[in-house]
Formats: sequence, C-alpha cells, structure tokens
Amino acid sequence: MRNLELILFCLLLTGCATATHENLAHDAALEPYVKQLKKSTSREDLNTIREMAKSELVLLLHGYGTGIRNRWIHGDRDPALTTFFRTNGVSNPEGASMVIIEALWYDLNSNLTPAEREAIDTKRTVIARKRASYEKLESECERQLTKAKSEFERCYRSFGLPSKNPVSHEPFFKLEVGKSGHVRAIVFFEGAPPELKVHLTKILNDFTFSAFVDDEFVTLYIIEFPGFCRVAERDALHQGI
Repeated sequence: MRNLELILFCLLLTGCATATHENLAHDAALEPYVKQLKKSTSREDLNTIREMAKSELVLLLHGYGTGIRNRWIHGDRDPALTTFFRTNGVSNPEGASMVIIEALWYDLNSNLTPAEREAIDTKRTVIARKRASYEKLESECERQLTKAKSEFERCYRSFGLPSKNPVSHEPFFKLEVGKSGHVRAIVFFEGAPPELKVHLTKILNDFTFSAFVDDEFVTLYIIEFPGFCRVAERDALHQGI
C-alpha cells in the first residue's frame, strides 16, 4: 500500500500521467528526443524500460528522469521543448520528463512481434505479482514487530539492556523468509549477546507470513524498529534503471 500511495503522490505532483496529457506522449514533436534517448541509453536499460508496465514508469522520475530534466528542461536548455510543454499545459519539469519517458516507452513497445509481446506481458505479470507479495510481506513484518514490541522490551530488561545501542538493543536487522511464509534465518548485529539472541529467536520464529510463489525466499530488512520493513528483492525488480 505504501508503494501505491507513493506512486499516486508522484502522479499528482507531476500532473502529467493523466488523461489530460495522455496524447502528448504520441506527439510527433517528441520524436527527436525519443531518438536521442534511444542513442544515449544502453540497450540493457532500453529493454528494462520497454518491459516495464506503463503504471511503473513513474519509478523512473528520479534518476533517469532527472537526467532528462538536466539535459533539456532545467534552465530552459531547450526553449522549443519548453514552449511545447507550456503550450500544452505542462509547466512542471517532472511532468515534462514523465511525458518524454512515456513517449520513449510507447516507441519501444510499438513494433513488438506477437511472441515478444507475449513474453513481455508474462514478465510484467510476474513483476506485478512479486511487487504485491513484497508489499504484503512488508506490512505483515511491520505489524508483527509492533505487536511483539512489549515482548522484546521484556527480553531486553531481563538482560539489563536499556541501551539503544543496536548491538545490545534491537540487535537483529534482517529476516529471511521462505516461500511458505516461515522465518528461515535471523541476522543479528555482530556482538549481540548470545543469550539475548536465543530469546529473540524464539519470538521471531513465531512470526508467520503469507506464502509467495516467485522466490525461494525473500530478505526483509528492519529499516526502523519496529515500524518499517523493506523487502530487499524489491530493488531487483527492474535492474539498471
């Protein structure tokens, strides 16, 4: 849910990937910029963009989109392009770069063979399923950590560890979860007391997660205890870009 809210926020911020500006991505005025991007972007990254679902292109706003803005938009570097967007109601730099990204995406997907389209659609389906699973696992991780917080605190107090030093307090930072939803490994900070690790392992091994199908296991990082977890494999959904 957090990821969906972020995407929606970005879309509102840019004011671009809406029905109002949908046709701009097909405008012939953007063809020269698409051609330049195809020349300057690696084949690997172009394949990544091509295979992304249209709804995921907003993830390119930072990084790849920043490069587009620095190249043509910021500082009115390309007056003709700036005029084109302003004439069509796009004054936000992020919105303009999003339209260019969409124009590139449409071009890359325009001449696919039926076999290529089928393969890409299959990959998009898998990525969407993975992303949904990761978001669910993150939510379940955060909920269970919050629920068990008092147990953790009792455990810390029993060992006389009021300190916030991560080695002695909240000493675990990563969980590996198998595809059946069981905790298969707990990674502690080096130097965490062995007795404390034994007690915490008993608590964490009782955590249960929803089963998933596309990975043998996933890695859940405890970014902020107890309320923020992130699946590491999320960052590998789209390599390169």
